[in-house]
Amino acid sequence: MDKKSIIGLVLICLVFLVFGWLNRPSEEELAKQKRYNDSIAAAQKKQHKQNTSTNTTDKENERAELVKMMAESETNDSIKAEVTKKINDKFSSFSNSAFKEEKHLILENDVFKIDLTNKGGQVSQVTLKDYKSYNKKPVTFFTDKGNSYGMNLSAGNVIISTQDLYFVPFVNGKIYNEEQELKVGGKDSLIVSMRLYPNKPDTINISEEDYFKSSKAYIEYRYILRGNDYRLGYNIVLNNMQDVITDDSQIEMNWTSDLQLKEKDVDIERKNSSVYYKLDTDVENLKEQGRDDNKTETGIPIKWISYKQQFFSTALICNDKDSYFESANLKTVTKKQAFPDYMRTMQTSMYLGYDNSKPATTYSMDFFFGPNKYNIVKKYKIDFERTIPLGWGFFLMQWVNRFVIIPVFDFLVGYGLNYGLIILILTILVKTVLFPLAYKSFSSTAKMRVLQPEINKINEKFPKQDQMMQKQQAVQQLYRRAGINPMAGCLPMIVQFPILIAMFRFFPSSIELRQQPFLWADDLSTYDSIVNLPFNIPFAGSHISLFCVLMTVAQLFYTKMTMNQQAQTNTMPGMKFMMYGMPIMMFFILNNFSAALNYYYLLSLFISVLQMFIIRKTIDEKKILERLAQNSKKPMNKSKWQQRMENLEKRNRKLLEERQKNNKRR
Repeated sequence: MDKKSIIGLVLICLVFLVFGWLNRPSEEELAKQKRYNDSIAAAQKKQHKQNTSTNTTDKENERAELVKMMAESETNDSIKAEVTKKINDKFSSFSNSAFKEEKHLILENDVFKIDLTNKGGQVSQVTLKDYKSYNKKPVTFFTDKGNSYGMNLSAGNVIISTQDLYFVPFVNGKIYNEEQELKVGGKDSLIVSMRLYPNKPDTINISEEDYFKSSKAYIEYRYILRGNDYRLGYNIVLNNMQDVITDDSQIEMNWTSDLQLKEKDVDIERKNSSVYYKLDTDVENLKEQGRDDNKTETGIPIKWISYKQQFFSTALICNDKDSYFESANLKTVTKKQAFPDYMRTMQTSMYLGYDNSKPATTYSMDFFFGPNKYNIVKKYKIDFERTIPLGWGFFLMQWVNRFVIIPVFDFLVGYGLNYGLIILILTILVKTVLFPLAYKSFSSTAKMRVLQPEINKINEKFPKQDQMMQKQQAVQQLYRRAGINPMAGCLPMIVQFPILIAMFRFFPSSIELRQQPFLWADDLSTYDSIVNLPFNIPFAGSHISLFCVLMTVAQLFYTKMTMNQQAQTNTMPGMKFMMYGMPIMMFFILNNFSAALNYYYLLSLFISVLQMFIIRKTIDEKKILERLAQNSKKPMNKSKWQQRMENLEKRNRKLLEERQKNNKRR
């Protein structure tokens, strides 16, 4: 590619930038569009609430019908018996817990605030204190009944879903008083229990509250709130329920979550979201890249299940082997009609081992609601850090990230520097460590360029295709006489490749870079859009990332310098075209990637160009030619490999001559 082509590419980029700037919307148009978007969002939210309250599932419709009949039975005794029978048929021994007032308990520690509801005894919403979404609001998990979990239990011939029933809240063993503050910090902890009692027998003539205090038969969800921990203890206790629950060998547990968008680009976050889970020693996951998937796991105990988003996760962690899930059906679904900021839905049906003969059964678990931050999740020692994409499939990449990049990055972060400066220092350190390899590669290439006239002479001496072996031997002898190892330019590049790919994994998955500004980029964890285009560029999106453009220009310049040093540039035009086409292709690939990654590649290329320029100045071309001239006068000892190759060439030549003689006789 010549200078005119490069100038043409730069001009094309400038045309895009100027076009976007000239056609940017005015403040009035932006305000009008915002009002329109807000009205659409409000209408969607209103419609979603209506759908949730009246038309979500058959269960809710049936419940609404029963509530209506209960209200009518207050003034109509003729249908009272019918209503009572329907309620008993549906809820069996838990009919007294089917229709009560919903209450919310707010739990708070140093890192999050949790909304706990007595309906289903569930966590209905979690708000993180130290993180904000792209819209500058606190990061929240779930909204509008977006989180539902519980057990499906057999009570005689009836299947009871605990999500449909109302639990009784206890705090530290006593019935919850609404004036209590449920807040802890530091190393303190608090136990909040949600208990579900079977109906009070008619033979017991005490108040319902006294029955709750004295009864030893209940299902309990015991939550342990710790002061400075992203985990919420979650123990399931089945106490003296043998006569009520008729399940044997297994209990089914369901967990469904509608995940909310937390980052700027829903497509990118959706591509980086999936269900992860641990089987024995292996961590598996459903398909990513925004594709819906489902899978059934049986035979191997499941230790934890995580609903992973790009930078945050919710997870259910089993603490001991008696609590492991014996099997599970896992699924990801993307709904077409959902609430604003909807991202995707995760669903799991899990099965716990259960012995009905035991008077008490406890499953010890933890919920996790927090960031995908390596140093936070690694301390749990359950391989939960494997949900962070650091290149686990290729051991060299994850070793580089775990034992080199992350420790150095965290060390630099400790000084409170701007993250753009941290990436600059990190790049310089990496390039400094790799400089000996770069020196071997660049110097070998530069020396081979010096020998290009001699190689051209060899090409002229052996122009025919059947002389290829002789030509290669002559070139190898030339390299040996000049003291050049042609592999010295390739091996360093191979060694550096894992580091290059490790960085490709590290920057997009590093939550530390999230919402960190640098220069024109307001968030280094995502693309730095300087121009939003009115159309979509295939693969690249509807924006232009300036760091990506600068990186592409730097890559073209670096490629030109490299190609000028290649020993066989003139004999490999196809390779030349491919080398210049690669930077253009990388623009389309990396335009949607994080600004930090493109910034790192830009710095790395700049330093590489500087290193190449310095190394070229240190190469003494006269010295190489003098060495070649001196060695040309000395006899060259042939290696065993060269001797074998010559013998093979002689044998092939002899066979070819005999074949030609036979053809002439015929």
